[in-house]
Amino acid sequence: MTLRSRLLIVIAILMLAYGVTAALVVNAQRDLLIEQIDERLIGMPLLFGQAGPGQVGGSISRPEPSVDTFSMVYVAAVDADLQAHPLVVGSTLTNPPDVIDAVVSRDGEAGLVTISGVDSGESFRALVSSAQPNGDVIVATMPLNEVDDAINRLKRTLLIGGVAILAVLGALYIWIQRLGLKPIERVTAAAEAVAAGDRSSRVTVEHRETEAGKLGTSFNVMLDELDLADARLRQFVADASHELRTPLTSIRGYLDLYRQGAFRQPDELDDVVRRMSAESARMNDLVQDLFVLASLDEGRPLRYGTVDLGRLLRDAAQDVNAIQPGRPIEIETPADGPMLCGDEALLTQLIGILVANARTYTPADVLIGLSVSLHGDRVVMTVSDRGPGLDADAASHVFDRFWRGEFSRHRKEPSTGAGSGLGLSIARSIVESHGGSIVLDTAPGEGCTFTIGLPIRTDRCQTT
Repeated sequence: MTLRSRLLIVIAILMLAYGVTAALVVNAQRDLLIEQIDERLIGMPLLFGQAGPGQVGGSISRPEPSVDTFSMVYVAAVDADLQAHPLVVGSTLTNPPDVIDAVVSRDGEAGLVTISGVDSGESFRALVSSAQPNGDVIVATMPLNEVDDAINRLKRTLLIGGVAILAVLGALYIWIQRLGLKPIERVTAAAEAVAAGDRSSRVTVEHRETEAGKLGTSFNVMLDELDLADARLRQFVADASHELRTPLTSIRGYLDLYRQGAFRQPDELDDVVRRMSAESARMNDLVQDLFVLASLDEGRPLRYGTVDLGRLLRDAAQDVNAIQPGRPIEIETPADGPMLCGDEALLTQLIGILVANARTYTPADVLIGLSVSLHGDRVVMTVSDRGPGLDADAASHVFDRFWRGEFSRHRKEPSTGAGSGLGLSIARSIVESHGGSIVLDTAPGEGCTFTIGLPIRTDRCQTT
């Protein structure tokens, strides 16, 4: 059942409840007004001074009819032959009641009954007395005009109220339909279109401030993100295929030439084997980087442990001195720590990628700076260099996968995680897997500074 159907059912139930309530109110009010007429009839003397409520005693003679000034009371005696003899006739009475019908209706018993007029459908309330000694039955009546007028006014009022309520409910339905149901229908239609294969389908959002509008906006954002992720995946696959194709093409080319009779001299064969080994190592490094990225993207559990970041930076500085003894390096770390809870292997790889990136793409005499400090519940680590730096456009792409800037063409040596264009992507994934952030601050001629913020998260190590 759709939301529209449910809303219409709710409106129908509300109107039915109003109708039932209105009917009960009308009936209750009519009964109350008739009860007041009955009390007036019962409280009036029907005839002569000795007559009590509902009965007549004393004389059996029939007096001449009298006129009750400014009254609509009608009193008559009905004989055994069902002939009516008026006793009291109200001066404002225009249509006498059918007192014979009152006697017949009560079948000789005293009591109250509703009757109609002789010449019209006007209603009267009649009090029938018990039979008199002479056989007459006294009937006293009062018209129900005022009761009918009051009930009709009440009905009109309730009807107007019902129409007003229906109009308000209709306006609410249109409002809900416009701001709630239609946007949801558009989201449903767009979702069905996307499920059918139309990835370009989007929701038209008219009122972004409503819940349905926010739903449509979020749905569009989700589809845009899915398209962007799909595009990134296709680009990633294409870039990975291209990067793998290059060494494979080189290796296959060498093998084809060898089968055709080339490289038969020992020196030539050794050179080919060396080149093939280098391409194989390059391909192996690329596959390893892809494996690391895939495992980080899948959110594989980290091997948490207490890690001394100061020690990792000092080890990285020693590695730089071993590879480039003349490279100036500046390190600022506390004597002990700072300590945090994380995956030591991944954090070591993170520092290695950033240091290798600085070492590879800057001249050998450029200073590399390493520092780490504790700021509240976070550890802030920086890896900086005073190399050529990057412009704003290049800086916006450094963390993209398989992206390499112009400076990569002039790098002095290959480095794991740097030559494939995946190094900084891996670095960012490692930082994000630890709940941290990494930011690059650079400008042409001002070098590059990578700032990494990591939460200490000692609770992880306590529960691991």
